[in-house]
Amino acid sequence: MLAPRAIVALLVAAPLVAAAAGSQVNVSGTYDSNWDKVRLTQDGDRVRGTYVCCGGGTIDGRIIEGRIIRYRWQQPSASGLGVWKIEPGGQLSGTWGTASSDQDGGRWDLVLKQGGNGQIAQ
Repeated sequence: MLAPRAIVALLVAAPLVAAAAGSQVNVSGTYDSNWDKVRLTQDGDRVRGTYVCCGGGTIDGRIIEGRIIRYRWQQPSASGLGVWKIEPGGQLSGTWGTASSDQDGGRWDLVLKQGGNGQIAQ
């Protein structure tokens, strides 16, 4: 028979183990977006990339809470923040902003290109 402390420990640990064992997300790939082409590469929870729009730029972010990417974008004349929600079917939906805002620039939605080399695991 398990001691009460062991039962409490199991009850606390079980959801954490289940969450860690959940589906892995991989957002690496080439995307079409409402701001032209985007290329993302994922290493662990780190997401880096490049985009074509507005003279080109870079993206540097992290996956948090399993399905959210918070990122910083940078191009020669501007920079800012953004957030994408990882959606089913190879989509990232979100916003971008200037300076310290992650939404005042508007929508930035991405769709994984057919035949791309990335795949968002469900």
